[in-house]
Amino acid sequence: MTFVVQTPKEGRPRAGGIEEQRRRIADTLREIVGERWVSIDPAILDTYAWQYLAEAVQGTHYMPRPLAVVLPANTEEVAAVVRACNDAGVQFKALSTGFGMWNAASQEDAIVQIDLRRLDRIVSIDARNMFAVIEPYVTGNQLQSEAMKVGLNTHIAGCGAQCSVLASATSVMGQGMDGISMGFSNRNLLGFEWVTPTGEIVEVGAFDAAGDDFIGDGPGFSIRGIIRGFAGAFGGLGVFTRCAVKLYPWDGPEHLECEGASPNYFMPIPEHHTAAVLLVNDWEGMAELGYAVGEAEIASHLTRNAPSLLAAALSTDNNEAADLYTIPMIHELYYALITVMTAKHAEEARYKRRVMREIVKSCGGGWLSNDLSPAGIVATLRFMRTILRQVGARRFLASLPGFVRLLLREGRRYGWHRTPEALPALIYQSVVRAGMNMRGVFRFAGTFWTAMGSLVTWDNAIRGAKVGAQVKEKYIREGAIVDDGGDNAWGGLYEGGLYAHLEELAMYDQTDPASHERIGEYVIETNLACIEHHCGDSLNAVGPPAHALFSPVCMNYDTFTQRIKAAFDPKNASEASVYTDPDFTPSERMQEQMAAVMANRAPVVLDE
Repeated sequence: MTFVVQTPKEGRPRAGGIEEQRRRIADTLREIVGERWVSIDPAILDTYAWQYLAEAVQGTHYMPRPLAVVLPANTEEVAAVVRACNDAGVQFKALSTGFGMWNAASQEDAIVQIDLRRLDRIVSIDARNMFAVIEPYVTGNQLQSEAMKVGLNTHIAGCGAQCSVLASATSVMGQGMDGISMGFSNRNLLGFEWVTPTGEIVEVGAFDAAGDDFIGDGPGFSIRGIIRGFAGAFGGLGVFTRCAVKLYPWDGPEHLECEGASPNYFMPIPEHHTAAVLLVNDWEGMAELGYAVGEAEIASHLTRNAPSLLAAALSTDNNEAADLYTIPMIHELYYALITVMTAKHAEEARYKRRVMREIVKSCGGGWLSNDLSPAGIVATLRFMRTILRQVGARRFLASLPGFVRLLLREGRRYGWHRTPEALPALIYQSVVRAGMNMRGVFRFAGTFWTAMGSLVTWDNAIRGAKVGAQVKEKYIREGAIVDDGGDNAWGGLYEGGLYAHLEELAMYDQTDPASHERIGEYVIETNLACIEHHCGDSLNAVGPPAHALFSPVCMNYDTFTQRIKAAFDPKNASEASVYTDPDFTPSERMQEQMAAVMANRAPVVLDE
């Protein structure tokens, strides 16, 4: 559930003692990194405390203020900082690009924040062996831009191209729209450099044999299995200062053209590439469609966006999004997958398009794409027929004025000659560059939380989406969260459909304290529903509060996590409130939220 543990503060220094401790640790850190790269300025410290989801876990927009902030320049300085924290009896918490409260302190004036933004190099790209060596502050769009120059591409996590590649690979999670061909972040991690919680520098992989990062394990037990599983340790097990990640073939140009100005960009779809919305009739059709596309191995990207999320991604402000969402044909696009297919030449493109059209047809649906061939137009007509069945003739006709407004808007923005390609082009840049992920979920209410989302089979992921939507409808009816139609499950399939995930997004009002409380209840209730309806461990199954629910029904896994933590971090120097805590007790606020959930459970009915 990712709640920050409210640990007792008995025994901590008084106010004057805290300031003295702050000055002492700052002086020590300055000796390591230099005067410029340490700050104890309250205005600077508060910028690190302002974090996404802070209000949901703290009740305010700020996480606890760190004791000090330090910006090391290399692995040796990171190790020295970690050792200094151990010597001073102060915890530390590292962050790279820093998306969310997981990066922040959990106690006021008690933790040294290690900001890794100076470690920002792409160390190397090995085009022949298809891997890159990177530092923590390398973002998805940076690595992708460089990789494309040598005919390669990188997996980008769902948090977006602005986030650290290393963080998702080593320490957090890694769902993404390219997962059908590029997997999950933890599956792309090769060798890595790790500063353990005691300050030891460990190089994991083929360093001893080859002095390189091309493999993630040596002989014997897997160290990768120590540092992470489905999720990483969220900074609770030391600092990762370098890693190697897999790269994948890119059948496209070295540089993707982009025109326009923020927030309205136009990216022409490269020759032989296809962007499409695949539409079927129901969840059963979605299940068949996902498996078939995965088995065919023709898609480079495959993702599911619910209608409300799609309306947000296709628009530049809430007024436009609301206008789009009221169009019945968009409002009912529940059973759709978005895909991109890349190809090197025309023959390959024709083959992939033909296979995809046949798959969608066999599932009773159609597609909307940039394929304007006669066969592509027939597939588009099947798309229209499918949506007609879902909305009915009257609502279908009522949709036409809205679509005309949409086309006129796109024509004015990008040129009338580009109108037929405007929507597929917007989909293409959104999916391939992963640059619009967050505008779809932050815009409506200012923030969101998510639920469900285990890595399971595609059938089970769909089951989780059904369960999550029913739980969420209770909170929508009670006015606690944004009404996004209930079903707002985002996700997709990974590695040819071998596994999948769908997480149930929920937007809440970050300015409303009552909404803060209710979103916490939503996370608790969906976690309980995951267990009760056999949907796997939730996306939120991280941190001690979630372990208290999930560990007893999953082989008591947290006991092993605690043993790992104790072995590698005997002084508990690496702040682990989102990792594990053997002394965890629920806060009063958390107990109140659990009691509220248990007193008013949402009904969930599944057709078995």
